[in-house]
Amino acid sequence: MELTTGKEANYGDEHSSLAEWSWRHIQAGSNIEELLDKEVIEPSHLNGMCKVFKLGVMCTSTLPSSRPSMKEVLEVLLNCGELFGYAERNIAHINDGVPLLRNSKRESKLDIDDDS
Repeated sequence: MELTTGKEANYGDEHSSLAEWSWRHIQAGSNIEELLDKEVIEPSHLNGMCKVFKLGVMCTSTLPSSRPSMKEVLEVLLNCGELFGYAERNIAHINDGVPLLRNSKRESKLDIDDDS
């Protein structure tokens, strides 16, 4: 969320943080594009930035069991990488033939592809 909003993790007052600020905006139905850092936003990367912001919100859920697994996070980031011109092929050489998250038992169920 810090990368997409340009705000620090402790953004907010003494009773809130960037994660809480983000959750409040999501719950209120705010347009995610309006929450993004205006200094780094580019129209060609808007969809990817929105996905990364939503991923950050999901990863900071107060209920740990509702947070995505690292496998799911990796899948979303690789998907975003394809949007930005990068893909799994660019990192697969690190461990050729070895799954990136071989111990993950959960299947991917993360869906943040909806437009916001």
